[in-house]
This record gives sequence, C-alpha cells and structure tokens, in this order.
Amino acid sequence: MSASYRLRNLTKPEVLKQITFELLAEFLESNDTFVPYLRNRGLRWTDVQADFDFLQLARILKSPDQDTPEPLLDALYLVDKLAGGEFQERIESECEKAGIDLARCQTDQDHVLVAWLANPRILDRIHAEQYRTKHNKFESFFTGSRVSLDLAKLTPDLLGKIESELDAFYEYRKKGRGSRVLPFTSNKEAWFLVRHGERIRREGTMKVDGESDSIYYRPEKFDVLIYYLETGELAIHTNTKGELAAYCRIIGRNVFGDPKIFVVDPPIAKYTLQPLIDQGRQSLVCADVTGIKRLQLAELHIRHHSDQKDIEIRRCDDALRALTEHRRNLADEADAIELIRAKFKIKYATGGTETITIEPPNIASFDRDMHNAIIHQWLVGRGFICLPQFAKVAEVA
Repeated sequence: MSASYRLRNLTKPEVLKQITFELLAEFLESNDTFVPYLRNRGLRWTDVQADFDFLQLARILKSPDQDTPEPLLDALYLVDKLAGGEFQERIESECEKAGIDLARCQTDQDHVLVAWLANPRILDRIHAEQYRTKHNKFESFFTGSRVSLDLAKLTPDLLGKIESELDAFYEYRKKGRGSRVLPFTSNKEAWFLVRHGERIRREGTMKVDGESDSIYYRPEKFDVLIYYLETGELAIHTNTKGELAAYCRIIGRNVFGDPKIFVVDPPIAKYTLQPLIDQGRQSLVCADVTGIKRLQLAELHIRHHSDQKDIEIRRCDDALRALTEHRRNLADEADAIELIRAKFKIKYATGGTETITIEPPNIASFDRDMHNAIIHQWLVGRGFICLPQFAKVAEVA
C-alpha cells in the first residue's frame, strides 16, 4: 500500500457510485474479512444498491484504523492509483493477454477491480513498473565463481517460494506479510522489484467536527534487485544491511540452490578509487568516451591512517585542483591515506549533467539511469571498476 495511504478519489461518495454496484459488492464479498470489518465500523451491509450507504463507506475509507484488513487497503489503493489515465491502456492490454473478460466493465474503476479479482499480480506489476528507475543507489555482490542463470527458472512457483521466505523475514521484523516479487528480464539482466511493507505507523488526524482522531497504516516500500547474467553480479537497492544479506541468501537459495553463493561479508570489490592516487588528473580524462563533454571530481572523502578515525572531506568545484593549490599530491600521501568516497560531476555532450558517487568496495549512486552505459564505459576505461577475474572478460566485452 502507499507510503501514506491517502486515497485521492475513493473517499468521495460520488466516485464510489461510479463503480458498477454488482462489481463493488462482489469485491467487498471476495474476502471473508472485508464485510465484517465494514459492519464493525458502522456500515449497514446490503447488496441492494438503492439501500447502500455510500457516504458511510467513504467515511470508513477516509480513516482506516489498525484493524483495517491489509488486503482491503492494498486493493483500494491500487484501484485509486491505477484507475484511468496513463494506466488504463496497460490494464486493458494485460487483461487481454491473460484472457480476462472486461465486457462487464463500464468505468475505469471497473477495469481495475475486475483485474484485481482475476489476478492481483497484474496490478502489482503495472504499479511497480514506475519504480524501476526511481532508485539510484546500489550495492553489488558477486558470486565466488562464474554461474549461469536460466531465465526459464523464474516461474510463478519459484517466485512464490521467494515471497514466502521474504514474508517470514519481514514478519519477524514486524513489517508484515504480503511481499511481492515482480520480475523483468532481458538477455543480459534480470530485474526483481520487491514490494513489501514497513512497520505500522500512526498519524494523528482531525475529524470534521474538530475531534482528535488517528489513522494507522503500513507504508509500502519497493526494493530493486538486478542480476547481471554476464558478470554474476547482484546489485541491490534497499535500506538496511539485514535486508541486503537476506536478499543475497534468499535469491541464492531459491534461484541458484546455494544460500551462500553471493559473497556478502566482506563483499568482493567492484569499485576502487586507486586511479585517483596513481594517475591523478589523468584518471578524469573522458575524451575517449563519446557522450561525455566534461568530468570533474566534486567531492572526495579521505580517511587518514591514525587512531583518531580522521576523515577529511574535500567538497568543491575541483577537488584535485584544490589539493594542488594546497601543495598536496595524493600519490605522495598514498601510504598514509585511504580514499573512501568520491563524487564526480559529469557534463554530457547533449547538455545534461549528472552526479555519480562511488564508495568502495561495492556501492554506486547515480542521479539518473539514462546514461548508465556511458558512465560504465568511463569507469571501466579509467580503472575505477575492478571486477573479479572470472567476470572481467564478459563485462568489458
């Protein structure tokens, strides 16, 4: 469900009335918990449209509480989010592929409800697609040796096993069940969008009459996992170290038959900042990379070898030039320092700009993903990527 669970339309009686009533009743009766919950919140249940209290239903949906069934919140959020607009054609197309009859649908909301009743995964997938390119920080984990992935193995049964393990993991951490794993594959990579819940939150609200009230909801979170077939790399975007380890373990066990196949602690290095020390300004040369006009080192974090945990942060237009102006040379300090973070500002030939951040051994952050191939070419060419030997030939090719 949404991060804040704010329904834009379904809290309005006039919008609820736009849904074909027989379909609305079928939806509310599709789960054994829906109608009893609504009755407990004051809705007099009837399957006769003329007697149905749409205003009371709207009030209930506007202020969910801690007893609201999660499947109800989930379904209503999708109906509210996906009805009409840019999603309508996608829903119709996916329903046609799945053989779902839309003949009884009269409104945009009807289409979403019919799809949900037939196969909720269709809506999960359409909703999740918009999150594929929103995440920009990834941690990379490699297998200890080259392994292959047969994309045909990513069957609904296998995805169900992964979801079951994720449910157990997140439920133990009080983040609820209901995980969904949505795969998107190509000939070079397999994406897994993982939708799961966060810990339940409570927010204070005000009633129309001015009385204090509250709502309870479980925020929705999307994590992104990308497995690169050529290099055996699993790149993960998530929030916690525990989730990183869990994804490596669960994907490893279910997809590759080995829960320890991805090396997690310590991870195999993908990135290094050693070229800044060894080559200095030459490491920023980009004339050989088509598409990049200019590149500068805008931020550099330097850890000094001492017992003071001394970290120096140089943040400016050109960090290498700033060091030179202070009569410093990274090569001269090589034995006494470690470069732990660097931020590069890139000016593209097309006029756009982007900032990328590298944190050895395995973290990279990007502003956008539209120039990833160009950035990768530069990182490889200057030696900032240090792939395992078994992956190097395939990655550079």
